[in-house]
Amino acid sequence: MRIYLLNNEKYEGVENYPVISFSPLISSIEFDNIDYLIFTSKNAVRITNAIIDEWKKIPTIAIGKATANEIKHLGGSVEYQSNSGYGEELAKEIDKIYKNKTFLWLRPKKVVTNLKEYIKNNTLIEIIVYETICNKPNKKLIKPAIVIFTSPSTVKCFSKIENFEEIIPIAIGKKTKEVLKQFTSSEIFIPKNPNIKECINLAKNINKSNLLN
Repeated sequence: MRIYLLNNEKYEGVENYPVISFSPLISSIEFDNIDYLIFTSKNAVRITNAIIDEWKKIPTIAIGKATANEIKHLGGSVEYQSNSGYGEELAKEIDKIYKNKTFLWLRPKKVVTNLKEYIKNNTLIEIIVYETICNKPNKKLIKPAIVIFTSPSTVKCFSKIENFEEIIPIAIGKKTKEVLKQFTSSEIFIPKNPNIKECINLAKNINKSNLLN
């Protein structure tokens, strides 16, 4: 059974079926009086890096290991990395560790969690650096299949071009799972840790059990 990832990131044993793309919304960023940057996605890191190099001079806060690795890969420094992978937990951790600091959150247009609701002891400034756009792949999705959904946006964009019959859905996290429930009555699998590699390992284990065969 094929395993599909709904973006263009390459992993062994997984096929890409990109239903989303990313469009930058700004051309410059100011970093005056900013103590730390916050990144809650790898795409925000990549797009920020394409806009300006100055971000690398400011210590960053990463939502999880994958985002932290992307920051390091592009030459930035990671001051703190959350292990939860969830925005709400990240914001609470920031408020517990830091006091009276100014954070710049470089974020997508649509977010699963608004960090401002949870950061009370520090100042949070937001800049929307990109938006997610639905994309129609130029290939056919072969069913039955295991499909990995990495965000609520991938669920919604997938629903516009495909149905959910004969697929085993894997949700990267709790919010994505909740959105998937609106489109399918099938069992939705979720990894212990919300990252793509964990999703892929889960998919490969499911594949061995032949749930749709």
